[in-house]
Amino acid sequence: MRKNYTTTTQNKKSEDFESLLADFVGEDFSYKGCTYKVPFHEQGTQQVRFSGLSLLWGQQSFSPEKGEAARFFVDKAGGARGHFTVHMEVTDCGSEDVCCPVAFYIFREGNPRPLSEHEEGQITGFCSQNDFPPLEENLTPGRYFLLMDGLADDGEQAVLQMMGRYACLPFVVMEAGSSLSHPVVASAEVSRPEEELEAGPCSSGMLCLAVRFSSSLPTDCEISAMCYTEDWKLQAQAERLLTARRQGERTIHFRFRSDLIWMAGSYTVILQHNREPFAAVTFKYCGEPVTKAHCRLLSEAEVEYRLVKDLAENGVMQRVREFTGMARLRPRLAELMSVGDYNVYCQEQRLAELQENIYMAVTSEAPFHAKRLAYCLPKLLKFGTSDSKMQDCAEWLESDAPDELLDERAGQTLILYNIGVLCSGKGREYLAALEEVVADSFSFWALILCGTEEELRQLFTCSPVLEQAIRPELRLPVERPSLAEVVHWFQQELGKTAFRLDAEAENKLVRQVEAYYGAVSLWPREEVFRFVMKGIVGRMKRRIRKGYVSAHKPSRIDMIRVKAEDISLEEWLQASATAVLVEPAEADARVFAESMKELEEMVGLQSLKEALTTDFYRMRFNEQRRRLGLSVGEEEARHIIFTGNPGTGKTTVARLLGKIYHALGLLSKGEVIATERRELVGEYIGQTEEKLNALLQRARGNVLFIDEAYSLCTDTDDRRDYGHRVVEGLLSVLTEPRPDMLIVLAGYEEEMERLLQSNPGLRSRFPYHYRFADYNADELMQIALRLLERDDYRLTPEAEALLRDTIEDTLSHKDRYFANARWMNQFILSGVLPAMARRVMTGEGTEDVEVYQTIERADVEEAIRRQASLAATTKNARPRIGFRA
Repeated sequence: MRKNYTTTTQNKKSEDFESLLADFVGEDFSYKGCTYKVPFHEQGTQQVRFSGLSLLWGQQSFSPEKGEAARFFVDKAGGARGHFTVHMEVTDCGSEDVCCPVAFYIFREGNPRPLSEHEEGQITGFCSQNDFPPLEENLTPGRYFLLMDGLADDGEQAVLQMMGRYACLPFVVMEAGSSLSHPVVASAEVSRPEEELEAGPCSSGMLCLAVRFSSSLPTDCEISAMCYTEDWKLQAQAERLLTARRQGERTIHFRFRSDLIWMAGSYTVILQHNREPFAAVTFKYCGEPVTKAHCRLLSEAEVEYRLVKDLAENGVMQRVREFTGMARLRPRLAELMSVGDYNVYCQEQRLAELQENIYMAVTSEAPFHAKRLAYCLPKLLKFGTSDSKMQDCAEWLESDAPDELLDERAGQTLILYNIGVLCSGKGREYLAALEEVVADSFSFWALILCGTEEELRQLFTCSPVLEQAIRPELRLPVERPSLAEVVHWFQQELGKTAFRLDAEAENKLVRQVEAYYGAVSLWPREEVFRFVMKGIVGRMKRRIRKGYVSAHKPSRIDMIRVKAEDISLEEWLQASATAVLVEPAEADARVFAESMKELEEMVGLQSLKEALTTDFYRMRFNEQRRRLGLSVGEEEARHIIFTGNPGTGKTTVARLLGKIYHALGLLSKGEVIATERRELVGEYIGQTEEKLNALLQRARGNVLFIDEAYSLCTDTDDRRDYGHRVVEGLLSVLTEPRPDMLIVLAGYEEEMERLLQSNPGLRSRFPYHYRFADYNADELMQIALRLLERDDYRLTPEAEALLRDTIEDTLSHKDRYFANARWMNQFILSGVLPAMARRVMTGEGTEDVEVYQTIERADVEEAIRRQASLAATTKNARPRIGFRA
C-alpha cells in the first residue's frame, strides 16, 4: 500500500543552527541510565497498530516476532554507509481515512543524538516500508536501539519494549566472523532426554550437543550451530550469545528443538562464529541416549564450508535446498559453483572470463524433478547465458525444421526433455543437427538434457558425440527421496493442520514408511496430503467418535493427538490398489468444495464465478488424469490478470485462489503475498533485483498478488526507471513449468492492456484474464445487509429505504476510483453504527435488547451528513492511488 506522504531527514554532526535548535525543541528520552535527545517531530492523535516488523541493514535483516536474533554483522572497518529499513507486514490506523505520522530513530547506546532519523505517514494496509537515509559514517560494532513514536505492537507476541509513548527495539552490531580468530573445538557429545526415547528411537523433540573448546571462549560474540541431515536439509539450529559474564568458560551446550523426527543416520553440525563457519561436528544417531561426536576445523576450501555459505546466502541455492533426492548432488553443486564465482571475480577485475560451452545432463525417475533442477542450473552455476529455453523434443520433431531451434542458441541455455524420441527414425535427423552444433565452439551457449537414466543411456549409445561432450562430472542424477525426506513429507503435511503425532505414532510412521518405501517414495506430494487427511486424520476421527461418551468427553489435546493405531500405510495401499484412484480423495474434494462454496457466496461477480468454476474443474480434471497415468499435454501457465475498479473483491478472490490451488495440489502453501511497485523497484542498479529475488523466495508456494501492476512499465523511455527490470525478472518465473507459485497482476483495464503491450512475452504467460465488474445498487445493498446481519443489527423499513436511496445516489455520481464494497463497509462501520451508538447512549438508559439492535432512519441521515462533511474536508487532498480490494 502506498503512503500518503513521506519526509526524511538526516541529522548532521556539525553544530549548525538546526542541531542547536533541536536542543531547545527536542525531547529527552532515558534508556539504560543515559539520556538521549529525540528531535522534534509531528505527533499523531492515535497510535498505529502493526504486526510482522523486520529491521533491515543492506542484505541482512531480522524479525523479532519470528524469534530471530537482533544482530547485524559488519566488516572490521565498519559496515558500508548503507541505510536501515523498517518493514511492517500489516499496519492499522483504525480507519482507512486517516494518515498517522510515525517517527523512527536509530541511536547508538551512549550517543545522545540519533545516527539517522525518518518520519513517515502510515495508512491502514499491507507492506509498509520505511527507508532511512544513508548513514554519514560507517556502521561500527556496538549496541544500538531503534526508537519509534506512534506505534503500538499488534503481533501475536510483544516484540518491542514500550516506554511511555515510545517503542524501543534494541539490537547489536558485531564484527563479521570472517576477520576473527576462531576458537578450537576439542571434543563434543550428543544426548537425548531418556523420556523422549521411551516410545522408540525415532521421535521429534530435543537433542543436546555439548561442545568443549581447547581454551576459554571469546566474549561479546555469537556462536551458532546448524544441524543438517544426510540430505543436507536443515533439521534444527541453535545459537548462544557469549557475554562477559561467561568469561573463562570452555563449554557450550546447544539445545536443538525440532518438530521433525530425529531419524537414525548421520548428521553434520556446522559451528559458526559471528555467522562464519569454522568447525564441523559429525555424529551418527542410532537412538542411544548419549553419542560421541567427531570434530574438525573447517576451512574455506572445503565443500561443507561452501555449501553452508551458499545455503545461507544464495537465493537459488535456498530454493534448490527444498528439492528432494539431492543428498549427493548438493556438495557437487557447491563445487561446480566455484567456476561461476571465478568468472564473476574476473568481471570485477576486468579480465577475460573462463568461458566455454556448457553441456550437462540431469536424470530422474520423475521427469518433473529433472526439469525443475535443470531450470535452476544457469543461475545457480552462473552460466553467463542471457536466457533459458525449455523444449519438448517430441514437439521439436513436429516442427520439420531442426535448425530453427538451434540457430537461436547463441547466448542461451537450451533445455531439452523427452530426449528418448531423438533415437527414433525421424529423431536421428534432429540428433545429427544437435551433434553438429555441439561440436561447434564458435557460438557460446549451454545445453542441458533431461530424462531418465535409461533415456540418457540410449541417447549416448546413439550419439558418442554427446557422450563425449557431456563429461561425467556434469551428469547430475536426482535420486529418489531418502527415507528421512519421505517421513518428513508426512510430518510437514500434517503440520499444516492442528493435528500432531505422539511419540509412539512417530515411531510407527517411520517403521511403516521404511516397510513400504518402494511405493511411497514415488508418491507426488498431493498423494501424501490425501493419505494424511484421509488415511491418518480420518482414522483418528473415527476412533474418537467410536469411543465418544458424553459423560466423559475427550480433552482438546486428545482430539488432536494422532496415535499409533491411527496409521496404517498397508491398509491405504491395498485400498488404493483396489480403487485405482478413480475417485479423488474425500479430503481433497472437501477442501476444494469448501473453497468453491465460499466463492459462490460472494455477492455479485456472476460471470467471474462461472469462468473461475469452469477453469478450476478443468484443472482438477487434468490432475485426476495425471494421477491415472493419462496424458494431459504440456504444462501450461496458470498465472492470472485481474482488472477492475477498487473494492470489487480482487484480494478476496486471490485468497480463495490460494486455498483452491492448494487443495488441487498446485501450491504447497496457498497464502497471499501482496505487494506493489514501491516494494519492488529500487533506487540504484542491482537493488531492484535484490528486492525481487527476496520477494520471490517468500512467495514460493503462495499467490503473489501485485497491485497496480501497470505502474511497473511507464510510458516513458527513461531507463533509469527500474520497473521494467521487475517485469524482466518475473518472466524467469513465468516460464517455469510448475513454479509452485501463482502470480496475479491487478489493475485498471486500460492500464493493464498497455502493460501487456509493453512486453511481448507477458500476454502468453497470463492465459487467464478475469474482469471484476462494479457492484450495482442491489449488490451493494446485499453486502450491507449481510454485514449488519453478521453482527446482529437490523434496519427499520424507513432506514432501509434511505440506505438504498443513498446507495443509488452515490452510484449515480461515482468515478473510476469509487471503492465499491469498501465504500459500503466504511459507510456502515464508520458512519451508521457510530451514529446509532451516539443516539442510543445520549438517550434515556434502557436494557431493551432491540434498542441496541435496531438502526433507525436518523442514524443513516447522520452517516450521510458525516460523509458529506468528510468529502468537503478532503476535496482538495491528493487522491489515494491503488486498489484496496
